[in-house]
Amino acid sequence: MNLDHIPIFDHHAHALFYEPIWRSSPMEPYFTEAYDLVILEQHVKHNLYFRRSIRELAAFYGCEPTHEAVLQARQQWNYQDLAKKMFTACHISQWLIDDGIWSEQLMSVKESQDFVGVPAYRVLRLESELAKLIHQFDNPQKLLTAFAEHLHKSAPAVVAFKSIIAYRTGLDIHHHHASALERSFSELKKNLKANQNPRINDKTLLDEALWVGLKVAVEHGKPIQFHTGYGDPDLDMRLANPLHLRNMLEDKSLKELKVVMLHCYPFVKEAGYLAAVYGGAYLDLGLTIPYTSVNAMKTSIAEALHLSPVSKVLFSTDAQRSPEIYYLACRWGRKALADVLEQTVQDGDLSEQEAMWAAERILQKNSSELYDSELYNRA
Repeated sequence: MNLDHIPIFDHHAHALFYEPIWRSSPMEPYFTEAYDLVILEQHVKHNLYFRRSIRELAAFYGCEPTHEAVLQARQQWNYQDLAKKMFTACHISQWLIDDGIWSEQLMSVKESQDFVGVPAYRVLRLESELAKLIHQFDNPQKLLTAFAEHLHKSAPAVVAFKSIIAYRTGLDIHHHHASALERSFSELKKNLKANQNPRINDKTLLDEALWVGLKVAVEHGKPIQFHTGYGDPDLDMRLANPLHLRNMLEDKSLKELKVVMLHCYPFVKEAGYLAAVYGGAYLDLGLTIPYTSVNAMKTSIAEALHLSPVSKVLFSTDAQRSPEIYYLACRWGRKALADVLEQTVQDGDLSEQEAMWAAERILQKNSSELYDSELYNRA
């Protein structure tokens, strides 16, 4: 099964490094979520993703399959020419960018679109936008009111919202008493540093702000992406299981909300269950592809389809920093998906025609229908 002809709607990714940063940055961090120097200096080169990727990139660059040869070969390229060639090979039709990280190192959404020639649209990160407002208010209710107003104003120009609350206080989201909110906000304000957006780690404030974001998302018909599962060490994996989202998914005031569970690994079966029983729940395969082994990539796709309808499964690259990560994610995403769908035909789950239909749904059409088609069709 060859899926190269199917365009990818990359519904979750980040932007590329500016060229000076790209040329001077080491490659090792591209192949791990770790930032421990022992991992980066001694162990990354021995993970399966790194070993497989060096051979893949060497084939692209036409050099020896070694880290050193790839490092030398990539420096010979014009950066924009490389990005355009790799994105053409990826066959990405739309590109949704979460711009809430590394704003000084990564291109803007508009710069990204102009650089590679692929239509790009903004995903607004809730926690980053909240942090920008903290210094302006001395009362949590005024802050949350302003946050809602800001989101209402921003919503028409973005395709989705995103929450990284899994990284901060976890996905078990609750309502809190006003007095608890007052106490938590007061403590936060005591520790603020002038002219610096804080990293908000208080569960009470984050939960209450998220409920505000969810209601705005419903009103404007915007999906909301949640980081779930695997991530860097800032995240407590015990709190990142998507099953914790049940409180939110059961809330009757949010019945129109569309929730995208990003990444999911190793909780892919759990996310697949939620997608199977809640109308507004969708799951994503990004980060698991291409960061894990070939076996894990195929296993995760198969587990996503154990219960979840095909119409609820999305593919993203979750790529960032270098066009090489997009290239690897798209190559392995298509290949792993093809292998899994071929197995569904052998098992009798799908016919050959249905398997190709499933590939088109997962790579392109599910995301195209879920996100704001009017916005990207106007561009």
